[in-house]
Amino acid sequence: MGPLDALEDAARALGEVLQHDELGHCAPALADRVALLYGTDVTQARIEATVRAAARRAGEAGATLVLAFLGHGMAPPGRPDLYLMGADAQPEILSSAVNVGNLLVEAAEHPGVNGVIGLIDTCHAAGAVPDLKALVAGVRGGRTRVSLLMASAAEQPAFDLTFSRQLAELLRQGVPDAGKHASVSALRDKLRHTIIGQDVVSTEHDGDHLAMQGLWLAHNSCHAGADRTGPGALGAEDLKAALETVGPTVAWPQPWSLAELDRLRHDIQTVKESGTGIGPMALLHRAVHVVDGLRICLATQSFLASWAGSELTTQRLRRALPALPADVYALVPDTTGTVLLTDLLELLVLRAPRFGDSRTALLTKFVAALGADAGLDLSASEVATWADACGARIELNDAQEALARGMAAQRLRLVVSLHATVADDWPESLSLWLLDGGTVCERAEVACAPTQAAIEAKLGEAVRWGRSHARQRQAPLKHVDVAVPTALVLRWKPEETDFGVRLGVHHDVVVRWSMRLNPPAHLWWINDHARAGLEKMSACAAGAPVDWLADRDASQPQDLAERLRAGRYTRAVGFAQRPAHLRQVMELLLAYVPVVLWPEPNREFSSAEQSLLDLFWDQLPAHMAEAYRVRWQGGCGAPSDRLADLRSVWHDLEWLDFCSWFDSNDAVHGSVS
Repeated sequence: MGPLDALEDAARALGEVLQHDELGHCAPALADRVALLYGTDVTQARIEATVRAAARRAGEAGATLVLAFLGHGMAPPGRPDLYLMGADAQPEILSSAVNVGNLLVEAAEHPGVNGVIGLIDTCHAAGAVPDLKALVAGVRGGRTRVSLLMASAAEQPAFDLTFSRQLAELLRQGVPDAGKHASVSALRDKLRHTIIGQDVVSTEHDGDHLAMQGLWLAHNSCHAGADRTGPGALGAEDLKAALETVGPTVAWPQPWSLAELDRLRHDIQTVKESGTGIGPMALLHRAVHVVDGLRICLATQSFLASWAGSELTTQRLRRALPALPADVYALVPDTTGTVLLTDLLELLVLRAPRFGDSRTALLTKFVAALGADAGLDLSASEVATWADACGARIELNDAQEALARGMAAQRLRLVVSLHATVADDWPESLSLWLLDGGTVCERAEVACAPTQAAIEAKLGEAVRWGRSHARQRQAPLKHVDVAVPTALVLRWKPEETDFGVRLGVHHDVVVRWSMRLNPPAHLWWINDHARAGLEKMSACAAGAPVDWLADRDASQPQDLAERLRAGRYTRAVGFAQRPAHLRQVMELLLAYVPVVLWPEPNREFSSAEQSLLDLFWDQLPAHMAEAYRVRWQGGCGAPSDRLADLRSVWHDLEWLDFCSWFDSNDAVHGSVS
């Protein structure tokens, strides 16, 4: 292995373990978290420009910046300053190499950077320690943080990138008894036992008195996973900004408790009344507002842990999230478990409410939805006690009322099936079922001419039939499932059926595949296979569980069939562009995957638009039906409008349960409940 190959190998090992850890203290906006520079084109100018760009992006995100310098280092005689040699460096000409210490100071001084962690694997590595005076008296007034872990002493060589390789392995294995996060000092102590012939050196400078915790390099894989004891990312950001306007006389709450937040609120109020704060009065009011919001979040988290703790899951938390503005959806984190609960509470209380809105309206909707999903009693005394403590009794009443209306709207479902199609064309009859709470309560068969116009006329009559029975049951009819044969899936948009008003204006119309109602003998397995796929999709803690295929996948049906038979695609499958051969593979896809997505003709669903599914997945397919309505009405300019460019055939557990009814005696003998 040559020198450059060895450098790349060590750098990738270190970069991959840090990226796999996802640098949990960094902002999720830094999706491309690891940039690797190596090779004969990595010049002094390119290194410096890349570090400055990374510092700028870290400052914009309020993130911690991790910089790793691996390679050849030189130091002038008698002066322990480290210079990293790029491709154009010339021995003994310092101006041709990178002054690492100066570059670290420059990065730490960039506005917004939470701190800089430097990993130095070169000869003379300890020469990277920057001038302390530059850190304590720079443009940020000394509020800088730098932690360095270095492979060798200032006058010492480093060998074979051993430091980087050992550090990567240590991060993978974890550090016993080091706590939840692996700090520079803990890693230094372990590396000193494994690296022979080099003096591993560390230094740490922390000049930020408002930092909520020390710098750490990675999650400690040995840690058992204790709950986060402190605010989430949004809460910490808001509180830090708030305290900066108050001044150094007010300390960060430690430990994180209601009593400490009450103490903090009192201290801020005292500063306000004395007029000694360093920020304008409006920002001091804002500081109190933030502390009050964090108190509501902490009280709610404690309440949910005692009231619904055994029923809380990551998926249930995401399902309970109320409708939010598109820009707020963009802040929904990809965390899981207890951390996700903290993050969502702070999002709902601190960021989601608009000017003049109640700060607890969305919160109470969230709590009510969680309780209903878990089957808990929303009229329990502890729920009212929590609401009173948060000043949210009326908001809770509103949330419960809205929840009751929503549950009533979900109670009835009209199913219209076109499965009686002949020769891949329009059928001569429609089959109708009305479901009440998932149970078939009414059914009918409607004869019609095998044309689109006749089918759509009868579809209007089917909705009237369903609404008539819905009135008898004193419940609204909001949901209409239309089961369509493969030949019509790409040709027809049932929600656009016009009987004086479009069907989709007042109804959430979902297209299903009619073959699932009563599969032929050779496809007996498809609904069980779909259930397994939905289970796999539900285990996806963050992001939309969609596998995006290319046009070439649709143009090679035999290869696609082989991958499907092998279980390669079991989640949702989507196409960014409508393939020319989509019709030929549609039945194949519908047999194997629960959800198929594709764009309208001559439209492209770009990677940026695909990220919309990450935000709205738990609200689909209903949110897609809403996007169609908004598009018809002229659109509102929100990013979610682009969901109207997407078509789908969607199967969920409710639909598969209905399909199972056809195996029952009730279906065989034609009886209803």
